[in-house]
Amino acid sequence: MLRRSVPRGLVLSVAFFGVFVGHAVTYVILANNPVVRSTMLRATGHGYLPVTVHAALALAVIGLAGLFLAGLGRGAAGSGLTRRVTTFQVLTFAAIEIAERLAVRAPLHDLTHVLPVGTVVQIGVAVLVTIVIRAMLRAGETAAETVPAAPLAPPRALVPLIAAPSAGITSHLLRAPRGRAPPR
Repeated sequence: MLRRSVPRGLVLSVAFFGVFVGHAVTYVILANNPVVRSTMLRATGHGYLPVTVHAALALAVIGLAGLFLAGLGRGAAGSGLTRRVTTFQVLTFAAIEIAERLAVRAPLHDLTHVLPVGTVVQIGVAVLVTIVIRAMLRAGETAAETVPAAPLAPPRALVPLIAAPSAGITSHLLRAPRGRAPPR
């Protein structure tokens, strides 16, 4: 089996959605009450989340499809995939949390509570994201092994070639019918 690395963009697109899943779980842990959580999120610059989460979900679906296709090409996730996904998610989560607060001029002091919880959550989500990535690659590999390669052209014996019609028939078909035009 030919082993090659999976395009980094596919992995990161799925991991990016994992960041938002971890983000949501973190805030459920920090504020179990929906009203308190909503107030906390609004005060710390999280107003953009609904639109961004939809975009991240779309990106993740595209990434998963790409991972399946990479598996068809016998792609393989290299060693250290979990470490790379985890590092990406933890650092991205921290950067997003800081940027959110800076954007709305919210105090940064609550990050001492948010970042430790978020880091643990992101590590757990990253492990799940890695499992999904590897599963998509295996699904593609399995499909590639079970479905024989499709021929690029049909066999000659099954497709008879028919001579082109004579010029007289072709010119007759291309001629416009005579008569009145439809009313306007």
